[in-house]
Amino acid sequence: MRFWRAVTASLLGLAISSSAAVLPRCPAPVAAPALEEDASADTAGALRPSTVTPLLPWPTPSKSYCNARCTPIVRKSWRKLTNTEKSKYIAAVQCLAKKKSISGIPGAQNIFDDFQGTHSEQTPAIHWVGHFVLWHRYFVATYEYYLRNLCGYTGAQPYWDWEYDNASGLDMANWSIFSPTTGFGGNGPYQAGDNPFGIPDRTGGGCVPSGPFAFPKFTVNMGPGNSTGYNPHCLTRDFSRPLMKWGSQTNINWVWDTPDYGHFTRRLENVPDFTIPNIHGSGHFGVGGALGTIGDAFNSPGDPLFYLHHANLDRVFWQWQWQKKNLPRSLSEVSGPIIPFDYNNLSGGNVTASFQINIGKLAPNAPLSALLNTQDILCYTYEKP
Repeated sequence: MRFWRAVTASLLGLAISSSAAVLPRCPAPVAAPALEEDASADTAGALRPSTVTPLLPWPTPSKSYCNARCTPIVRKSWRKLTNTEKSKYIAAVQCLAKKKSISGIPGAQNIFDDFQGTHSEQTPAIHWVGHFVLWHRYFVATYEYYLRNLCGYTGAQPYWDWEYDNASGLDMANWSIFSPTTGFGGNGPYQAGDNPFGIPDRTGGGCVPSGPFAFPKFTVNMGPGNSTGYNPHCLTRDFSRPLMKWGSQTNINWVWDTPDYGHFTRRLENVPDFTIPNIHGSGHFGVGGALGTIGDAFNSPGDPLFYLHHANLDRVFWQWQWQKKNLPRSLSEVSGPIIPFDYNNLSGGNVTASFQINIGKLAPNAPLSALLNTQDILCYTYEKP
């Protein structure tokens, strides 16, 4: 992807050299093209509004902090896409799974695998650290870029607002995102297996039986665990309803009720304890349980739902950043440990704005300073759910 590398490197250079200056105004966001089909055509996952009021209002990003080179694309909630839009997104993901690997990772057969393998290789260094939220922001934005520029996808990366699904009153098996016809397929059949962390009420563990990512139409080519050798197998899910309920508006509000970046990112991940709720764990372990792909810390991007889950986490971060009370500090401030769990800075110190994000051969390295504002080099924004 020479074009992506050249353009990104150029814009990164601009962002680094002018980081102290106020960015020029940018054009209005570009909405996805209107389609004749109404999103209400998919009624299987019809929701009722949450009874919990969001702590933060929906922001209007200030043009004073937008790069003139950016006309941001708009990320929308999965449940608000029409069936046609959903079909086009899924087709683009399937397309990535047919494009030749570029990463050099041993087990990667295609570019979808390249993302899984890159995450797997870096898993020990990108969780419970100050760069967790920005590493994943860059990772998902790069995935979005490949969908759009390699596979002809014209939309933006959608997000899965699981807090709305949790508030719907529907059992998660009936949520539209798990539809085998207009979604990602559902739970696997129950399989006995190891559950070393005591994940409660796990209900699956087997292969996703139907839908666009069922085996053998779709294969997960690496893992389980930290192996990046070639090992083709099916996508698995292992629903845990108690952990999925961690993805609530109440818990989002708790994450939002923080004064600065360091406290925000620490609450976003919370602690690795399955008795203490955290919204990051909700989508991973509510869907992946003990035996599901997205619950495998190394290989969670092997489940295409990973990108919708992390887009929602990024949306939560974005909404917190753009509150007037947080600006302009939230577009320049970073904090948190370089070494996982080193919150007292006993081993490696804190990240700084110049700390470099590395996602292998997928894109150039990027400093944290260039990734804080989504309406700069990354060039996207969010539509209200």
